[in-house]
Amino acid sequence: MTASISPDKAPRPGANQLPARLADPERPIIIGVAGDSGSGKSTYTQGIEWLLGPERVSQISLDGYHAEDRATRRITGRTPLDPDANHLEQAVSHIKRLRAGEAVEVPIYDHESGAFRAPRLHTPTPIVVVEGLHTLYPAFRPLLDFSVYVDTDAAVKHDWKQRRDTRERGYAQSDAAAEIERRANQYEQWIARQQDVADVILRIHPSELSRLAVGQLSAEMPETCYHLEMIVTPRDDDQQSLFLPVDLSNMTRQEAMPFMLATVPSQFRGEAVNVLHVDGYMAPTALETLEYAIAAFVGLDAPAGDPGSDRPQPATVRFAQMLVAWPILNRIVALSS
Repeated sequence: MTASISPDKAPRPGANQLPARLADPERPIIIGVAGDSGSGKSTYTQGIEWLLGPERVSQISLDGYHAEDRATRRITGRTPLDPDANHLEQAVSHIKRLRAGEAVEVPIYDHESGAFRAPRLHTPTPIVVVEGLHTLYPAFRPLLDFSVYVDTDAAVKHDWKQRRDTRERGYAQSDAAAEIERRANQYEQWIARQQDVADVILRIHPSELSRLAVGQLSAEMPETCYHLEMIVTPRDDDQQSLFLPVDLSNMTRQEAMPFMLATVPSQFRGEAVNVLHVDGYMAPTALETLEYAIAAFVGLDAPAGDPGSDRPQPATVRFAQMLVAWPILNRIVALSS
């Protein structure tokens, strides 16, 4: 598999301005990412920081704006999903100042200890990713240039959150399970409806390739293989092409890699949308080529971020990171035109 920007299509004028926009922005581009606790919000937005580097992309978590630490929540019985249990007005004020190019003291919540740390000074980068439980609430939306909602299957989310809370955040197994159960109804009440206003909805489910098999699936699927749906609203503007040719000889090999990629135009809540489905394996060389092609789109020779100790991510996760990054970059191109 290989991927490339279309060689026979002249770059749009805005694309030529994109490197300059990122180097010397008129104002920061604000990307809002919302979703439930443990849904993978940070994971699926890390791709744009990996592509562009920390000099161009920074992240702010709205978790720092919780009104109560973990010990206090045990007494009050409230959870951070309750918007009234957060200092959302302060968060809106800070984003307004960041958007105006000002540095702000961002509060920090330490998930390992469940306590607040000293705030840190956040100087706006060309792109600021704001992720949290309530990021697409009405007060935030006028400040956002692009929005993403991460909607993870309940079983997958339960597994991820249980694993994260016990391994990284100091919860006992029983406490983590009780907290997940307590928040289930609150998710529907306070969080889920934000997907109605998102530019992109990213859904993560267990792999569905076994359902597509004739008879029985004969390939061994890793635990980290997921089915991804990316729901986007079609746009009329002339976007730059990004190609991912597929090695069709894979289908005739003795040990074929199970993989599915499909685009399905649909009607969703009375509006036209395109739904991109991804499932199974993807060759690491194809992912790397795709990452380099997107980096070239913004004038970089290679992805500028630090791979970090957590890479490599599962193939579907890495691909999802690129899928999220691409429409964001195209939106910045539109703003630059």
